[in-house]
Amino acid sequence: MQRGVLTRRRRERAGAVIEMAPLIDMVFILLIFYIVSTSFAQDTGVLVNRPESRSARPVTTRYLPVAITKMGTVHVAGRAISPDDAGTIETALNDLNARTVVIQADREVPTGLLLRVLDTCKAGGAETVSVAALPR
Repeated sequence: MQRGVLTRRRRERAGAVIEMAPLIDMVFILLIFYIVSTSFAQDTGVLVNRPESRSARPVTTRYLPVAITKMGTVHVAGRAISPDDAGTIETALNDLNARTVVIQADREVPTGLLLRVLDTCKAGGAETVSVAALPR
């Protein structure tokens, strides 16, 4: 009689086993899916009050963000540069493997400074230079 009792207990324990290998596989598949489908926002590291425009469109290619604050400082890759520093623009473009620059200028930036930075971006190797705006 006792022999039947032991056999019954072994069967009950065997049914409670959770296989971890398929669970781990599914977690890795989901992780890969989220990594591939995530888009990373590019940021300049400073806050600017961008102007509004009716013709604003999102940029779909890889780009280098360049910020101009209302104080007149130019920021690339989180650090302040001179408005005429084409070498830093060229290095940053090569690091990103990009040919497009998006200038995120504050609405209070003088037009002369904006054009000076635009010319510097062109001299640094940018094929396309756009100015960021908020959609109206």
